[in-house]
Amino acid sequence: MLQGVKNIVFDLGGVIINLNQDLTHRAFQQLFPDNFESMYQEMLSINLFEEYEVGNISSLEFIAQFQKFNSSITIQEIEKAWNSMLLDIPKERMQLIAQLRTNYRVFLLSNTNEIHFNYIHQYAQGTLGIADFKQQFEYAYLSHEVKMRKPSVHIFQYVLGHSKLIPEETLFIDDTLEHILTAKQLGIKTLHLNLKQNQTLTQLLNEH
Repeated sequence: MLQGVKNIVFDLGGVIINLNQDLTHRAFQQLFPDNFESMYQEMLSINLFEEYEVGNISSLEFIAQFQKFNSSITIQEIEKAWNSMLLDIPKERMQLIAQLRTNYRVFLLSNTNEIHFNYIHQYAQGTLGIADFKQQFEYAYLSHEVKMRKPSVHIFQYVLGHSKLIPEETLFIDDTLEHILTAKQLGIKTLHLNLKQNQTLTQLLNEH
């Protein structure tokens, strides 16, 4: 798979940082024990999470949607609950990415949001001693900054055009099959990280 590859594009959540989305679900259930379900359904109905992920609303506007249901809950409490899903970044993954940078152009392409990315940046500083997480990549394409998200074909076209990448020389690694299928449509080489089988990034690349 790496034969003929000059560029590697990594997903972030699940591929680089370990996730457990159930933890955020539970944290909000604890914060809003009386009205969690109605709050959650209303947020889904207005596409709150997608709107935030593509930067159509600010972090303060996002948080305000929660505070509508209980104004006594602080910004810090909401941010902490929202960040609960973000677990660890194993040091060897960042070492692997640093190693790959010596032979490949390395990029990040993530559906993420400002609160999550700020947390990851601070985690990388505090836990891994990485001064600037974005600097670990030639360019970090973040959905809330480019105003697009996977699996839209437009975000992949944007990455290819912006960094002048040839699809056939580019490898995209993601744990979501829907994102992989879009990349394949454009002729991009792909590797699907199978989290259900507890596959890790290191294992995946060693197999190829």
